Parts: sequence; structure tokens; C-alpha cells
Amino acid sequence: MKKSLSLIAAAVAAGVFCGCTTVESTQKFNRMGLGTPNEKAVCQTFVEIPGIFFFELPIVVGSPAGDGEWTMFRYNLTADNVIHLLTKEAKARKAARVVNVQISAAESTIFPFPLLLTRRTIQASGTGVRTKGAAVERAASEYDAQP
Repeated sequence: MKKSLSLIAAAVAAGVFCGCTTVESTQKFNRMGLGTPNEKAVCQTFVEIPGIFFFELPIVVGSPAGDGEWTMFRYNLTADNVIHLLTKEAKARKAARVVNVQISAAESTIFPFPLLLTRRTIQASGTGVRTKGAAVERAASEYDAQP
């Protein structure tokens, strides 16, 4: 019983220490033009999926399900997952596409002995944009779809 309680406490501590998936987005640009002459910036989005690994095995890892989510014993630190969350958030902010996408990955040792306990993260950021005529086209298509 003590062993199972200590394992649960260790998992909770690792989850708190590790963090969960983070998806942050802003639409405040201080009237700065982040788009091109034909596109308007809708949002700037940042996604991070962190994970704690023990001897290269995933223990607590952020989940590709969304912001604040996490999983245990699954390797979710992939470019597919962060790009999926990035484009999902941009689409929710009514962007037509994402430009200036950047992906980075990092690893750091938590426990002093190499490869015993490490923290890895994968991050992506990008600017959601839509063409100037996209809002008009969307409104027209929604109007046509009404009975």
C-alpha cells in the first residue's frame, strides 16, 4: 500500500513539476500590421507540449488533446501534435491559414545523473492570417446556406 501511494505521489509531483500542454493565443497587435497587403493577421499562437522522461521512457507528458491536458506513459512530443494544436487554435480564431511557423525542441537533465530523469519540450508558434476578402466570402456563404 505504501509503495502504491508513493508512486501516485511521485506521478502527481511529476505532473505538477512538468506542467501540461499550453496553448496561448493573442489578438492584440497594438495596431501594428503583422500581415501582408493581401492578408490580415488574426492571431499569434504559441503551443508547448512538455514531458518528464525516466531512462528515455515517458512518464508524464502533455497531451495533444488541448490546453491543460496531460497523459502518462505516452510519447506525444511530435511535430504533428504541436502543428495540429497550432492550426486548431488558429482556425478557432477564424484564421484561413498559418504563416511564419516555427518549431523547436529542447531537453534538459533534471536529476544529476545523465539520462536518469530528463525534461523535454516541443514548441510551435505561428501567425494566423486571412485574406482581406475571406470575411466577405464567409459571410456570403453563410447567408447562402440559410433556408
